[in-house]
Amino acid sequence: MSNVLGVIAFIVFILCVIAVAAGITWAVVKISPSRKPKEEPPAPA
Repeated sequence: MSNVLGVIAFIVFILCVIAVAAGITWAVVKISPSRKPKEEPPAPA
């Protein structure tokens, strides 16, 4: 029984680590400024 609870706890730990990593990634993407593409002047005809 102890082994089963250990495996379940390990799976929960892994899911928590993945959730925290996803949350941090989402926050960084939302906080960091978006880069605007540089507008090139039109080429002379």
